[in-house]
Amino acid sequence: MKTVALFFASSRYWTDEAALRRAYGQLAGGMPQGVECALVRDTADPAALPKGDCLIAVPMSGAVQREVLAAAGRYAQAALYGAYIRGNAPDELCGEMLRCNAAPTLMDSWAVLRRRMPGARLALDAAGLAGTLALWQAYYAVRGATLLMIGKTEPWVISNASSLAVYERRFGLSIRCAEQAELAGLYRQAQRQQARPYYEWFCQNSTGCAEPTDGQLWDAARMAWALVSLLERYGAQGAALACFDLLSEGTTACLGVSYLNDCTPRFAACEGDMDSAVTMLLMKQFAKTKLWMANPGLQPDGTVNFSHCTAPIRCTGSPRPCILRSHHESGIGVSLQVELPLDIPVTACRISNEASQMTLHTGRTIRGPYEPACRTQLHVRFEDMQHYLGTALGCHQVFAFEDIAPKLRELAGLFGLEVL
Repeated sequence: MKTVALFFASSRYWTDEAALRRAYGQLAGGMPQGVECALVRDTADPAALPKGDCLIAVPMSGAVQREVLAAAGRYAQAALYGAYIRGNAPDELCGEMLRCNAAPTLMDSWAVLRRRMPGARLALDAAGLAGTLALWQAYYAVRGATLLMIGKTEPWVISNASSLAVYERRFGLSIRCAEQAELAGLYRQAQRQQARPYYEWFCQNSTGCAEPTDGQLWDAARMAWALVSLLERYGAQGAALACFDLLSEGTTACLGVSYLNDCTPRFAACEGDMDSAVTMLLMKQFAKTKLWMANPGLQPDGTVNFSHCTAPIRCTGSPRPCILRSHHESGIGVSLQVELPLDIPVTACRISNEASQMTLHTGRTIRGPYEPACRTQLHVRFEDMQHYLGTALGCHQVFAFEDIAPKLRELAGLFGLEVL
């Protein structure tokens, strides 16, 4: 992503060339590192403007509205920055830009730009400008991502898009496909020295082991190595893994999914749920906590008990208490029963409906009964339970253990997603 900042000034207002150059130098010096700056004086040839992906347009005077709009049309993303607002520049310079009619120019340009470019932004201070740049970085990180589909979506996951091309068209990402046999082959070839880091990680960060034997833990660690290696082989940032057919290998991929989401920059969604994998990709751009995909279990008190066997151990930083268990549905292999934190904010998200919509729900984690469901469980009280029920886009929800809903809403807007 390349960002350009253009400073627009009219000679009708800025009659002293030296003063204009000094003012431009001050403003350009305050731009974030890596932003290319240029001064646009009066009417400029649009073709001569610096090339880039994103534009920060800074009106320094009146009579530049048409130039601002013409320039914005040459970039994929655009934002207006109110440099004249007190605190954004030295007081004397703010006063000079006010005298030169920069204030009405900003709002006049914004009123038209926001109609022409639905994703246009208005930054009122340095924090707003930094937020805009972070949003653009997230947008281009998603567009440049490669995801891996391992196997086929499990037949009970009925909410995914009709084809993988739907996700590629909407988000500009690339999806590669790998057969489950390729992952199984890596697993069979895995040696103990390759599996040892994974084996030791889960031994050191678990507080007990219930059903699995030591041999089963080694097998699960070999599968974890195989999963991480497969993503590296394909250069993928994340994956949707159809995991149930892998049970025929006598083990599970639960530890591998947990390790990817906990200990690497990569991520994985299970059951071949590409909706969840793409949701993870979007959430990962902002989340400081780890991500977890889970099934909902409605409760009589209007809360939801979410459960799955692939939870990250360090969901909020330090390792949580964790018991190594067998896989809930099959009783084989190894999965995780993590004691997730109570009384913290969470964001639950999912994209679906042919990758056209997003649900965003915020709530807090609460204490609740342990049920005969997937091993790791977390009771959540949503801020609006009826909204959750009325906007559900699928079974699985992806959780961040923090409130990132406002940032996700903005990112959804850049991709044209309807937020329900």
